Amino acid sequence: MTEVPLIQIQNATLQTVNGHFIWKKINLEIKKGTIHGIIGESGSGKSTIAMACFGILPEGSKLDYDVFSILGEDVLSNVFKAKEKLFLVPQNPNLAFHPYRTIESQILDFVRLSGLGKISMDQIFSYFDKLSISKGHWKQFARNLSGGEKQRILLTLAFLRHPEILILDEPTTGLDAFSEKIVLETVLNLAKSGMTVVFITHELRIVASLASQVTIMKEGEVVESLPISNQQLEPNSEYGKQLMEASILFS
Repeated sequence: MTEVPLIQIQNATLQTVNGHFIWKKINLEIKKGTIHGIIGESGSGKSTIAMACFGILPEGSKLDYDVFSILGEDVLSNVFKAKEKLFLVPQNPNLAFHPYRTIESQILDFVRLSGLGKISMDQIFSYFDKLSISKGHWKQFARNLSGGEKQRILLTLAFLRHPEILILDEPTTGLDAFSEKIVLETVLNLAKSGMTVVFITHELRIVASLASQVTIMKEGEVVESLPISNQQLEPNSEYGKQLMEASILFS
């Protein structure tokens, strides 16, 4: 019996109130226990997929589709509960934190509001250690931390929550080499723990090093989806080949 994908999109078209097409009949399947990369340039529609998985669409937009299901539930259903099993690390980690509240207060609120039960300080700080986060940041205001530090704290929350699906939208953009290395190692560890990871990026080298499957998008269309074997990606489309050449040129 064929396993149903955790995320399944068939023939989805998303159009803004002004008539601009964000997606044009896209198809996407993401299987359980995989790291699935979604790659494309700015404006390709890839980041909109991250929000749409939570049922959040651009204001006034119109979504038509044959299938758009997450964990077997329709995303536009009035009783869409699957989003509780998802976790998003946004491109801009500043959007996830109140700048004038301490990291301590925000993490404790997260634990309480997520219904995680009793979590010890030792548990939290063990994840801090794994992600090379200073314990001194616990009492810091979020505005005093760098983007890389906040990105790693968000991954700490992913460890605590352990969702079925982790969605990362450009998680390495603007990070220094040290933070990027830790983020990528953490993503691999989360995947090994059984989490399904959707990794949205414009950097082909990162996708090739992490993912087992990649979907390439351009101007609202899915150009191709293909497997990655032994960190080797061999696109069939002309656009995919251009991305490969650019990745090699600037690596």
